[in-house]
Amino acid sequence: MTTNRIILAAGGTGGHVIPALTVSHELKNRGFDCKFLSDKRGLKLIDHISPKQKASNVFAASPVSGNIFQRLVALFKISLGVIQSIFHIIHFRPFCVVGFGGYPSAPPLIAASIFRLPSLLHEQNARVGRANLFLAAGVKTMLLSWKNSKPIPPNVSVLLTGLPVRSAFFELPNYQRKKKFSVKSPCHILIIGGSLGAQMFADFIPQAISALPENIRKSVIITQQVCNEQLSELQRKYSRMSIRHFCKSFFTEIVQEMAKADIIISRAGASSVAEVAAIGRAAVFIPFPESLDDHQVYNARSLTNEKAAILLPQKEIEADPTILAKHLLSLIEDPKKCQKMAERVRKLAHKDALNDIIASVKSCQKLRSGGVK
Repeated sequence: MTTNRIILAAGGTGGHVIPALTVSHELKNRGFDCKFLSDKRGLKLIDHISPKQKASNVFAASPVSGNIFQRLVALFKISLGVIQSIFHIIHFRPFCVVGFGGYPSAPPLIAASIFRLPSLLHEQNARVGRANLFLAAGVKTMLLSWKNSKPIPPNVSVLLTGLPVRSAFFELPNYQRKKKFSVKSPCHILIIGGSLGAQMFADFIPQAISALPENIRKSVIITQQVCNEQLSELQRKYSRMSIRHFCKSFFTEIVQEMAKADIIISRAGASSVAEVAAIGRAAVFIPFPESLDDHQVYNARSLTNEKAAILLPQKEIEADPTILAKHLLSLIEDPKKCQKMAERVRKLAHKDALNDIIASVKSCQKLRSGGVK
């Protein structure tokens, strides 16, 4: 068994892949050799974000959704994925396997248990995913991102590490409030979300902004992420309201955009929630209503239960956009409230998440119970 090789496995979405790549990048900085296993979606994302990362495809699918035929096909794919993973372990000879959730992480972790290799499992969301619930019993330790994560599988060793985010978020100074928001000292509102989130936000958020009093609208600057096909129409909406605005489909310097913000409106994906906490800003979370097992709601509650953010269901805002307007107004009229919320949320951030995860990985080096000799 080699002493510096690690296999990382994750599902094909950004919520799984990006934290895994963050860990992989830091492990490589510390002299470890990392290989990534994911599905085709994950490989495309890895190639886009980190093209030099060693990565291979494994078959996987969800065995708990669809009709009986689809479930049987999914089990067959996972079985093929386990066989693929066995060959990767034999060839690469890692000292441990680290899973980051999603069904493509299942075959490598199952293969690790066959070889009695130490393995770890990281859960990004406050609502533990179905794949991780199934896999937790076979790993050395389950690493959690949020204090009140649930459900926790019985008889499983768990460790609260937090979700790794870029150090740039923590390096920025604490939020400095303005005495009063005005035309000369405007309230910067940043609106961000994935492609689906941006589509819906472009519809109902301008309606909420239009419900603000005219003098308040003059003291606001909107920066919003929006799909390309909606960009022109959204700009026209804000122009008709005489709202100062800056709209783009993608922000390359998201840390700087969040640093300028006084208020952030966002979906409640695990990374988004962790980044808001890390940078410390007042935030309104509007969870994606079709997220699996309402995991975005649970993510947001990790902060809102501590009065460190605001949670608003999308259906309520769509029915009555003035609900969002009232919450925004309460923040814009009271800058002290923005500061208090920013202070509370930053205290909930896990600054040492990356170091704690890597410490858990390194602890697996001391185990010699299995592995490919």
